This record gives sequence, structure tokens and C-alpha cells, in this order.
Amino acid sequence: MSRDKNLELSAPVASTPSRRVNQGPVMPIGGGEEKDGDGGKEVLQRFLDLAGGKQARIVVVPTASETPEEMSQPYIDVFSELGAKSVEVLDVRERQDANSDACVQLLEGATGIFITGGAQSRLVALLAGTLAMECIRLRNADGVVVAGTSAGASIVASHLMSGGTGLAGNSGSAAARKGMVELVAGFGLLQDIIVDQHFSQRGRMGRLLSVYAANPGLLSIGLDEDTAVVIDREGILEVLGSGMVTIVNGRNATSDYYERDVGEVLTVVDSHLFVLGPGRRFNLNTRRPIMT
Repeated sequence: MSRDKNLELSAPVASTPSRRVNQGPVMPIGGGEEKDGDGGKEVLQRFLDLAGGKQARIVVVPTASETPEEMSQPYIDVFSELGAKSVEVLDVRERQDANSDACVQLLEGATGIFITGGAQSRLVALLAGTLAMECIRLRNADGVVVAGTSAGASIVASHLMSGGTGLAGNSGSAAARKGMVELVAGFGLLQDIIVDQHFSQRGRMGRLLSVYAANPGLLSIGLDEDTAVVIDREGILEVLGSGMVTIVNGRNATSDYYERDVGEVLTVVDSHLFVLGPGRRFNLNTRRPIMT
């Protein structure tokens, strides 16, 4: 059975309008991906395969970390071990570094770009709106795979959460409250989508719900640790790794967000929840799972 046939069967409304961005593969990872052990590197191996396998020229972007050398070294080791042709590091310590010719040239030669974890705020402050960001977007549009883990997973989407959980304190098991997090612009490789990471491990459903309650229509993707999604040019999402992916569709949802004071618990109704295990697929255009 063809893919088109599968999509037709799984979509409730075949004529649902959709807006596409010209993109190559995008691979958000929930953090904590396996780097050791026999056969345990499924997520990183898929990234390498998409980047060209033995011919892959990987650029690691550790900008989110305050210790970029320590953050990048495990990825240099694992991608080299898996057989990449080259692994180089994009060294951005100040914002002007991200506007340099050397930075752009390094990204232009990459067949795979991997953004590490750390602090989302550093990625925004040092990379958002720079020539490096624009080069990453152009390379992805040309078909180069862009992956991000933990904080790096958040930045690939059109919006990302910043500032922790604010008034709600620790995000673990927190209720959805108005003003929990701040929503800022990401790289925009994925439109109308927000990505959260360490999802089950840190109990982040509340903060995810609070974000799309304030921004109706977003599709929210929560990634467990050692779990990733690969999203192709056609908007088909595939789950990889050992955990689950939680998807919340806010297209038909309503809430009392704008009737509440900052810090108050929110009511959200008519949201649509999907939980997908490894190997499952989802059509981002129709916002429906592909159960075949």
C-alpha cells in the first residue's frame, strides 16, 4: 500500500489546508540519548545515516552550553566511532562569532548539523537572527539534516519555551498555570510547532499546556529522554528511541487563559492528545497518526 493511501485513510478531513516550509530532515531529540553500549545508539546512528553515513561531515553546535568543549567531546567521539568522515565544532562564544565568515563557511560544508543541550536562553542570545542561524535554515532547505538534543531540540521549532517554569516553580508534576514560561522565537525549521524535552522524566505536561493555551493552534510535541522524532520534507514524523512522544493538538482547544491572573491554574478543553511509541508515524499536515 502506498504512503499516499495510508495518509488518506488516517486523515479525518482529506482536504485540510496546510502551509509547508521548504525543509530537509529535522530531528529533535528529548535529551539523554544513548551514546554507549552495543546497538544502543539508534538515535545518533539515524542522524549519521541521514547526514551521509561514512561520507558525513558533521558540525556540532555546543552553543547552549557554558562548557562547550566538554559538551561537544562526547559527540565528536561517538560520531567518529560510528564512522563519520569528519566531525567539527562550531565555536560561538560571542554573538559576533555567529556572524563571521568562518562560521558560515563551516556550516556551508556540513552534511549534518547537530545542536547540543544546555540553556535555551544561550541559543537565543547567541544564535537567533544571526548569519549562522540563517545558514542553518538555508542548509536545511537544501536537504541537510538538522538535529538538536534537549535545549537544541527546542530551538529548531518556530517557538520555544524560555525562563523555566516561573511562578509554578519546578516543572515536575506542575499544574498548567498562566505565565509559567515565556515563549520566544526559534529557528523556524518547523512551523506552528513547539517542542519540549525530558518530557515524562520531568513531568512537563503542565507547562506545555500553559503555552498552547495562550497560543491557540500550536501543535505541541513532548519528547522523552533517549527518544527522537525525524520529520521529513513531506511533514511525516517518525518516532525513534526507547521512550514515547506526546503530541497535543491545540487547533480546536479553548481555555480561560485570558480570564486568569498570572499564576492561576488554567482550564483547557477540547485539546487532542496522542501518545506514540517507537516506530510510529504522524502526519503533521493533517495532524493525525498513521496507524498502518
